[in-house]
Amino acid sequence: MENCKTLTTSLLEGIRQKNEHLETLEIRGCHSLTFIFRGQLPPSLKKLSIGSCVKLRCLLDDNETSTYSSSSINVNSHSSHLVELEISRCPSLTCLPLPDQLSATLTSLEIRDCSNLMTLWLPVALKCLYIEECQKLTTLLPRDQLPETLETLHIRECGKLESIVERFHNNTALNQIQISRCSNLKSIPDDLYTLSGLHEIEILNCQDLVSFPKGGFPNSILHVSITNCEKLKALPSQIHTLSSLRSLIISKCPSLSYPEEGFPANLLYLKISSPNLYKPLTNLGFHNLTSLIALNIHELADAESFHEEEMEMTLPHTLTWLSIENFPKLKCLSCKSLENLTSLETLAFINCPELTSLPNLTSSLLRLYIEGCPLLNEACKRDKGKEWYKIADIPRVEIDRKFIYDP
Repeated sequence: MENCKTLTTSLLEGIRQKNEHLETLEIRGCHSLTFIFRGQLPPSLKKLSIGSCVKLRCLLDDNETSTYSSSSINVNSHSSHLVELEISRCPSLTCLPLPDQLSATLTSLEIRDCSNLMTLWLPVALKCLYIEECQKLTTLLPRDQLPETLETLHIRECGKLESIVERFHNNTALNQIQISRCSNLKSIPDDLYTLSGLHEIEILNCQDLVSFPKGGFPNSILHVSITNCEKLKALPSQIHTLSSLRSLIISKCPSLSYPEEGFPANLLYLKISSPNLYKPLTNLGFHNLTSLIALNIHELADAESFHEEEMEMTLPHTLTWLSIENFPKLKCLSCKSLENLTSLETLAFINCPELTSLPNLTSSLLRLYIEGCPLLNEACKRDKGKEWYKIADIPRVEIDRKFIYDP
């Protein structure tokens, strides 16, 4: 149903009576709708999607119906079997209490752009929770724990949310956590390390996050991404012991200091992009990453050159992909620094405006990407540039996103 401006709760009751086998219901742009009761939903309904209902104030538990509706609505005439609930762009929605019976079946809850939502009850059987652009949301209820069944947790642009929950409790099913643009988030629960099923955690643009809990990440973690957290000062001290960790991204965290113990030896992908993480390359411990196949070095320092000895001792020979980005003063790399990387297939230089030459390149190289490097672009001109002979035999070369053999 879309743009039914006169749709009210009484009309919804009629829909229930005449659609006993309805499994999916979408309600959009129905500006007269203020409340929805469980008793108005067809018992066969599996998915309910509500969008752009600007006067919708609350989804009510059945015991509250007497206050807001006529006694003619039989709210207890059936059981609800709703599995998925989506609500978006409902600016008048302030609360979302869910009745026990609905809570027992609901496994997926998605709330987007409900600017006045302040509290949110979590169903006991919930597996997937997505919350986005709920700027007044301060807490998830019950406050002390997430549903034990929860597998996926995504929270984005909830500016007043200070914490997820007080503690994790028996959340061994939780597999993925993504938190983005929650500017008031100050901490992660101390028992993060107990989430034995957690494989992925991504935290982006959380400006007030200062630290991770002392217990660190669980041993099950495969992927960690931390981006643009200005006040974050340190990674968990035990991060080097995470033998399952395969991918680590640290980007735009200017207060973050380098982990003294280094990174896990079994990493496959590493991206570092934080000025304060800089040490001489030989001290970053890349040579200990004996499984590393992809490395992105991004904006680590105002380095003008990488010396041959420094590069040769540092980069693991397992690398197949290497990207060097955002070094405004970098002028050269030593001639032989990449020549011995016999597994290297992809190489990128991005936003290095002072870079004038290429090192000698390994014969295994299949792809070379150069972008935002005007002096190097000139040196690599086809048949004319002084560096042309180094790249002429590489199957795929792109300069400023254009294939060099294109007309």
